[in-house]
Formats: sequence, C-alpha cells, structure tokens
Amino acid sequence: MDRPGTQHPSAAQLVAAYSAAHYFVTIGHREWLFSVGQPADDIERQLGADLYLFITAWNPAPQTATLAENMAADEALQKRLRASGLARHRALGSNAQGGAVEHGWLVLDAPLPTADAWAAEFGQAAILCWKHGEPVRLRMFWPRPDGIGDDPHIDWAG
Repeated sequence: MDRPGTQHPSAAQLVAAYSAAHYFVTIGHREWLFSVGQPADDIERQLGADLYLFITAWNPAPQTATLAENMAADEALQKRLRASGLARHRALGSNAQGGAVEHGWLVLDAPLPTADAWAAEFGQAAILCWKHGEPVRLRMFWPRPDGIGDDPHIDWAG
C-alpha cells in the first residue's frame, strides 16, 4: 500500500490491490481464508450470520499510519464494535505475497448503513461485505474512475 514519500494510490490501484488481497478470520483456534469474488462457505458454516463485514481502522486512505497510530485507531474501532453489541472476530488482510498486513474485524450482521458509517468514521477507502450464500463483495468509497470495467463483485459507493 501507500508508503510515506510515495505518490498516493489511485482508486484503480486500490481496487486491484484489494481485489487481489488475501483476507483471514480467526474462528476459535483456526484461520479461514476469504477473498473478493469468492464464496466464503466455510466461514458461513462456522458463524451462521446473514451479513458479513470486514473492516479495519488501519492506514486511513490514502495515508500510511505508524504502528502506534494504527493500534490506537484499532482500539477506537473495537470500542465502537463493542458498543454495537454485534459479534466480531479478529481478521486481517494482506497482499498476495503476505505483506502489507492490516488487522481488522469480521463483524456479523452489521447493517450496510452502519458499515458505511464506520468506514467513513475510520477513513477507509473500502470494506468487504456480503450476504450469506453470496460471494464476498468489495465496497469502494472513492469515486469510480474512468476506464474501470464492470465487476459484479465491486460496489462503488463513493
């Protein structure tokens, strides 16, 4: 992702990175993989929710925060999630090579308006969300750039 002193990524670069990333959720003592455009059947069998949300407070787009800033932002997000009363599980996203790790949460049954509000509050360019039985979807909050083709697993909410 974006590093200090580098040019900010474009929406097209972010979509490509987020779509190719690997996401993991810890359920019990096991990690389960999920990714954009793929069903998350194993996770759904374990958790049984109607709606799924992956959200992080790390590296508010388009900046890169320090570890201390990221941990403080995650604490604030955890506080918000606890106040919601919704079930959640530790999760993370990383690039396809296993780097650029961002810690986050898989939240169960968060209504889309709530998910969008949390993403805005924590400065996120995107979240992942999906309904039980459907493939994982990427929800982008930046405007859709010219030249980006249609993808049935990407929603442009920006």
